[in-house]
Amino acid sequence: MSSERPYPQYSTYAEGGRSPSLLSQEYPRPTFQPDENYYPKNPLVEPSFCSREESRKFGAASFCGFLEDTVEVEHCLVIPAIAAIRRLPYDIPPTAEQDLYKSATDEGFHAEQSQQFLTDLRSHFGLVRSEEDRTPLFLRRLQNQRSLEPNPFYRDLITVLNGVVTETRISIELSRFAVDKSLGESVRRVCRSHAEDESIHASQFKALGQWLWGEFDEDTKIAAAGFYTASTIARSLPDVERLAYCFHASTGRPLRECQSLIYSIYTADVLIDRLIVESQPTVTFLQYLGADKYIPFSVALEEERRRLNSELTSRRNALEA
Repeated sequence: MSSERPYPQYSTYAEGGRSPSLLSQEYPRPTFQPDENYYPKNPLVEPSFCSREESRKFGAASFCGFLEDTVEVEHCLVIPAIAAIRRLPYDIPPTAEQDLYKSATDEGFHAEQSQQFLTDLRSHFGLVRSEEDRTPLFLRRLQNQRSLEPNPFYRDLITVLNGVVTETRISIELSRFAVDKSLGESVRRVCRSHAEDESIHASQFKALGQWLWGEFDEDTKIAAAGFYTASTIARSLPDVERLAYCFHASTGRPLRECQSLIYSIYTADVLIDRLIVESQPTVTFLQYLGADKYIPFSVALEEERRRLNSELTSRRNALEA
């Protein structure tokens, strides 16, 4: 399916005279100094720690979860999204397609870079990989969404749009960490290195999402709006099980006690509030496209709030049984 529509402008490495971080092979490593913090303090959980060291170890466990997500995102969302573009019935301009394929090599490096830092932290703090980290919650939800779709075209489209969603938010998240002076310099360096590449990748994926939206017919726009919304919610919803496990790993308290505490703190309303904050860059992009006209994000949030209320009630009841 060919198109004469102009492709949106996007950033490239050539414009800034920079090279991808892949070429410099930068691997910041944690120094494990007593004042080296690895994650912003969590104000909801902080009062429950008995010592500064528990808080610091919780931060290390939380950053391990973030890095685990990064590895999974690069290999299971972004690179597959680039590979799936060629299976869609749209003729993306060759230059734009080539630039996306160039970014795939950077994404593989970011996974390797994250894995190195992750391995160091786990080894130093004695953190064992949880079952949830083996396939993160957001990835399980996205895989389920794709597996339930009978149309092969839509399955490929879901893969591509999942890449667009994750790239609209990750550069902002990384940039926040890169400038947070409460974090150790090694943390800021690994996030800064990644963020500099992601600012370009995000620009490329936004251009792709915008161009594809202009190619979609009305039925595909309706379907894509649903895929975008489901992906946005899955990608930005906090994982209460991981939070409970991080608390357990940092304090040594029984896991059931940690789960009970986290479930009491992270109500459905708190989770939705966090989701709204984390998903704002994506929601702004979807509103710019016009996807909100087909499936209002506010309606989807209320459906998710009801689902979370039911799920958390079941979790609390199971702990009390």
